[in-house]
Amino acid sequence: MSPKRGDRAAPPPIGAEYDLRFANTEAADGWEQLSRQAGGNLRRAFERIRTAPRGTDSPDRHHRLKGKLGSGTLKGQELERWQYEVTGGGRIW
Repeated sequence: MSPKRGDRAAPPPIGAEYDLRFANTEAADGWEQLSRQAGGNLRRAFERIRTAPRGTDSPDRHHRLKGKLGSGTLKGQELERWQYEVTGGGRIW
């Protein structure tokens, strides 16, 4: 989906930061819902994931998924899957 007039612009990564992208339309829609419900928490999660996507200093909010969900394949490369709890019921994968 190409950006269009009125869409928000995501800040570009700086230095060693990661560039976050949506895997599908449902993820983009979920992001918008979280931004309306818990904008401050979502911003903190965004900054944390962008700078330290494998951070373990807050295991109650940010942890690697286990079992079959612990990894996935993207463009032929196996990658770890992590989850960040933004709110009690809102999570980013």
